[in-house]
Amino acid sequence: MAQLQFTLEDLQELVKVEKQEAIDTLTMLGFPTELTPEGLLNVEVTPNRPDALCVEGVARALRCFKSGKPALYSAKKSPVSVAVDKSVAAVRPCFGGAVVRNIKMSDSLIRSLMQVQEKLHETLGRKRRKVAIGIHDIGRVKPPFRYFACGRKEISFVPLEMKREMTPDEILQKHPKGTAYAHLVREKCPMITDADGKVLSFPPIINGELTKVTGDAKDLFIDATGTSDAAVRQAVNILAAMLSDRGGKLEEISINGKRYPILEEKEWALPVKEAEKLLGVALGKKKVAAYLSKLGHRVSGNSCFVQGYRADVMHNVDLIEDVAIAHGYNNFEPTIPAAATVGHAEPEGEFHDALVGLGYDEVMTWTLSNPALSERALLPETRAVEIENPLTEDFTIFRTAILPNLLSVLADGKNEKLPIKIYEVGTVGIPALETRLSIASMHPKASFSEIKGVILSIAESTGMKIEIRRGEFGPFVKGRCAEIFIGGKKAGFMGEIAPRALSNFKLEQPVCAAEMTL
Repeated sequence: MAQLQFTLEDLQELVKVEKQEAIDTLTMLGFPTELTPEGLLNVEVTPNRPDALCVEGVARALRCFKSGKPALYSAKKSPVSVAVDKSVAAVRPCFGGAVVRNIKMSDSLIRSLMQVQEKLHETLGRKRRKVAIGIHDIGRVKPPFRYFACGRKEISFVPLEMKREMTPDEILQKHPKGTAYAHLVREKCPMITDADGKVLSFPPIINGELTKVTGDAKDLFIDATGTSDAAVRQAVNILAAMLSDRGGKLEEISINGKRYPILEEKEWALPVKEAEKLLGVALGKKKVAAYLSKLGHRVSGNSCFVQGYRADVMHNVDLIEDVAIAHGYNNFEPTIPAAATVGHAEPEGEFHDALVGLGYDEVMTWTLSNPALSERALLPETRAVEIENPLTEDFTIFRTAILPNLLSVLADGKNEKLPIKIYEVGTVGIPALETRLSIASMHPKASFSEIKGVILSIAESTGMKIEIRRGEFGPFVKGRCAEIFIGGKKAGFMGEIAPRALSNFKLEQPVCAAEMTL
């Protein structure tokens, strides 16, 4: 969940609503809202609704719900064009943009623009890897623009908040944003320049000081670059809609001679029967249409038109969810299922019972991983199932062990109260799939004796014939490690995590752990 904060006054600039009405309505719409001690509205936004990562998007949701009418947008053709060079194909291939005219840059809008860029970069943009956004005062530069890749020392310009020119190489080494995101740039650097060669932006790192947006700006140019065409378009649509809500006039640019459409509607069949079947309520076409309109969709005849800023509607069930939200979850009457079923415990239930009884908390971590995580845990290299088209470098293989994931969890929670005792029952691929149990305990007195006691306790609780034999294994301290045998077959290892592995995960407390095949 992303956290969004703004003042009630900022919200009331965009929609007529009282404080408590805003809190209650937004919470009902799926955006839990509360008032902070500082008097700000704190709104939680789920990842599927990036359009609500700004006060304008939140106000739009309130306005549509209160009026029962969708927010509609239009754009005319812009004389602004962008040439996307082939040199970016292997660097950062996707580009999108729009122009916004006659905008009034109020303090609340500037605050909102800063916040929405940060939130979109972190969520939709996957920390700028998937999408990076730039907003520029177009009055300071001369179209047409060019998007291309250059060498690290070929160009120099004044980056945002700096006073001297720097090359991309200097920015990546000395500028705060450059050092933070240098890992996203290799030998070639993406660059956006105007007709005179002046630099607007070095995506995904930093904009140029030349096009910095101030209170005097009237016309804006939006650029979005990334590795996903869909995500880039979503980012442009969200920014275009929020600036239109502030009174801006939208224009569609051309890219390599072709119009780049923004905020286009997508047509869906009105899901009346499907909604009634799935929700178990007789609604009728008129009520379904009214509910969808309250959630921002345009309904005409037997069709529902989803607005371009909504990135979350990918299936009929997403529209049905909006029907349920507008109907109100508290208005559904609970009923007893018509079919009687008999439940039973999962085979791994015994392990859960035993470990919970020993004070352990269950965690669920990613089944996709990368070789670097296993290396940090000092696991020996093993054959892994590779992902053919990984979206990020973090998820390139199907995990071959669970222990590295548990060490990552401990690293994330190392400042929490000790002891931290966690376990996971999950799947690994080596390359055949198998189910494993992994256990980890972190506190000042974590030891081999502790983890041995846990394993023997599991054996007693489940009736398994577990035998512990002397052995050595990469992640563990030599002499403080043992092999686990189940039914006479080697099933795993246990022991005290080696200092080098602890250091790799920046853990400052001893950890004892075990992993075995079930």
